[in-house]
Amino acid sequence: MFERRSALAGVSGTARIGESRGWGLVQAAAFASTHAQFREDMRAILGAELPTSVGTVVRVGERQLLKTGAEQYWIITRAADGDFAPAIPAQMGAVTSLSHSRTCMFVEGEGAGAILSKGVPLDFHPESFRVDQFALTGVHHTPVLIHRSGAQRFDLYALRTYALTVWEWLEDASA
Repeated sequence: MFERRSALAGVSGTARIGESRGWGLVQAAAFASTHAQFREDMRAILGAELPTSVGTVVRVGERQLLKTGAEQYWIITRAADGDFAPAIPAQMGAVTSLSHSRTCMFVEGEGAGAILSKGVPLDFHPESFRVDQFALTGVHHTPVLIHRSGAQRFDLYALRTYALTVWEWLEDASA
């Protein structure tokens, strides 16, 4: 099996920005004719209800469930969880492992939202963008998913191809 290599190999983080490692990402999408059954089966597999609106995160132990579209979900796991994709029966919908196609970076500490505000068209005030909310947006013309994972922490999931571009933007914005 191939070892996962970071798109940010060779760059070093700071006290405010860094790369998260040791996680997995699966996208699950229901077939059009099976939405209700899909939600029921996923509840049985995951042990929790799926989020009902785009932009919200449901935590189930170490897993995070994100609704990213109409009957489309991201399931973020810890690496110790293994490959979660085979746990979802293929007849339920399309299941795609995205772990190797994304890089997760974080910005944390006092003023983390202010750093992101320099180039992201969102309101990062804690009353507007709460813990366990996310947005599909862009950073410097690059699509990213930004998840407020803590009071002063934001996780950014960027396509691996553009990870270095997002990283360099974060370094400039935090300087």
